[in-house]
Amino acid sequence: MRFKPGIRVAAGILAVIPLVGCGIAETGWRRLWSEEWTLHDSGERWVLGVPAAGRDFSSEGRGHELRMELLNRGQTSATVRLIGPDGEVEWSLGVGESRPVEIRRGRGRHRIEAPPDVVLGSPRLGRPQAEPRLLVVVLVDTLRADHVNPELMPGVVEGFSSGRRWRNAIANSSWTLPSVASFFTARPVLELSSAEGEMIGVPESVATWATRLHGAGFEGGAVVANYTIHARNGFAAGFSSFQVPDGRGSSAAPDGEWVTGEARRWLASHRGEDGFLYLHLMDPHEPYRSHSGVRMTVPPLRPLARHQREATAEESRLLRDLYAGEVRHVDGVVARFLSELPDSAEVVLTSDHGEALGEHGAWAHGLNLYQEAIAVPLMMRGPSITAGEVVAPVQLLDLGPTLLEICGVEPEEGMSGRSLLSGGSTGPLVSATFSAGPLRWAWREGDHKVVMRMAAQPGLGAEGRREFVAMRPLPTGSFHLDLASDPGEDRPGSIPNEIIDRVGAAFIDTAGRMVPGMQLLLWGGKGQATTALEVDGVLDVVQAWSPSAIEVSQSSGRFEVRCADTDPVCAVALAPDSVPAMVTVIEGDPHRLGLAPGQRVDPRTLDAPTAPGRGPALWWNPERALIVGGYEETLERLRALGYID
Repeated sequence: MRFKPGIRVAAGILAVIPLVGCGIAETGWRRLWSEEWTLHDSGERWVLGVPAAGRDFSSEGRGHELRMELLNRGQTSATVRLIGPDGEVEWSLGVGESRPVEIRRGRGRHRIEAPPDVVLGSPRLGRPQAEPRLLVVVLVDTLRADHVNPELMPGVVEGFSSGRRWRNAIANSSWTLPSVASFFTARPVLELSSAEGEMIGVPESVATWATRLHGAGFEGGAVVANYTIHARNGFAAGFSSFQVPDGRGSSAAPDGEWVTGEARRWLASHRGEDGFLYLHLMDPHEPYRSHSGVRMTVPPLRPLARHQREATAEESRLLRDLYAGEVRHVDGVVARFLSELPDSAEVVLTSDHGEALGEHGAWAHGLNLYQEAIAVPLMMRGPSITAGEVVAPVQLLDLGPTLLEICGVEPEEGMSGRSLLSGGSTGPLVSATFSAGPLRWAWREGDHKVVMRMAAQPGLGAEGRREFVAMRPLPTGSFHLDLASDPGEDRPGSIPNEIIDRVGAAFIDTAGRMVPGMQLLLWGGKGQATTALEVDGVLDVVQAWSPSAIEVSQSSGRFEVRCADTDPVCAVALAPDSVPAMVTVIEGDPHRLGLAPGQRVDPRTLDAPTAPGRGPALWWNPERALIVGGYEETLERLRALGYID
């Protein structure tokens, strides 16, 4: 950067773009041209901002600071000039280079000259605040809740000793994309998934806790080591700066030291501003690395995770030791960073899911919903947090609204989660994993846990087009677990009658709402194995869910579903070839639908029941407008990380 003597520019030459809102106060910040901000990148850093060329602004106060990120998106080096009453300042940028800018400006008009491909990231003008608000969220990918203890993570445990810890926090999925998307949006996993179970990112039309904070005037930064949590699939929404390496073709994620190092730089360039910072570390995620300095051969985890072979006793010991070593490494990295934060910062530590280390014959994550896969740490500290522990089960879905309450910002309408500081969600906890094969769904209420592992339904809907990635998957079925007497989940049983209707209501409210069109559900078994409908036209099965095989037949206007009479759930989502498709329940119990026997009804008029009871339930789901960007780019990253073939 070099300075030039003052240059006077005729007032008539400059068109002045006023600042948004009122004039700048003695403290605080105003965004320049914020109505024009869009997302721009320089390879690994994405920012909200505007093209730099020909930008004019006016400063009405003395000693205001101009802050922004300069990005050169062009194919050649670039020069940026800032011209005003204080003189001229010049910066040189290499190809793809980005750099923070912080410079004091006096009163008067200012002009920015730059090539067309240079971007001003989050340009803002103001003075540092004496007591800015700061929220820091640290998510350690694949960190088991039971490994956050004084032996493996003494620094983190001590760092949150004055805060609050939720001892039974549950992720809403057992792998990263759906879990983090649910956390960011405070919406159920299956609400964000397509009928085929694909969860690629955050829909463009759905608000996140970051977009809400940005709208409230906070500047947001993110440093992410997981390539799948990318700007191209919606996770950068609301962040003024989002840094994520381009990991296509590589499975080597950056070390946590890189994450905290970049986070320190972001904090330094945003001091005196209301801000929020998201750190996403990848160190405990496979491939596990040794931090002992001793070279060793690490057995590949993927064949074990897919049940292609069993781990030997020596491999099991080595993998557990390596995972524990990764956790110790994270503790050192995170504890140092936490110790540098101001006492006024509100700080959160959590994870997106856990990791199986041989329990139940499983390794890694994503394919089951045992506690080792979905129990995550959740710790908070700061002026808004009272010290203590909470033992009641809570879900990651509620964390986003909690962050908003901490910052005094209202949640977005449509967010299902509720702030943990206000008690959290009142309903049961639901976790799901879907896109690696047939739906696996878990319900938790107190110490009751119900897990359903659906069977593939050949020839019926989306399940018939999916192939489970495990060579020897866990058996299908419905299982009840009493976590009070069986915390290791080793003694599954049948679902007690006293909770089965509550489980069914949650199933309808999650899985039952994800597919548009007509829904037919048989719930509770008890001999309700067949339902037949008289239908105008033909029904196409879009999706089918049951722990056992479902049989479907239709001819001459009769549509019939046959299920095992012992399965608690048998559901099909149907698409009529014409709308309306008038239907009549001719076998089953029409009274449950509020219908008289033989009554014809337009299914679009039927709402989902609040409780399934026994027998058939029929309702209509409206179309969902979920638009997720970056589909192909994200698939490449999933392949690079081994999530998909």
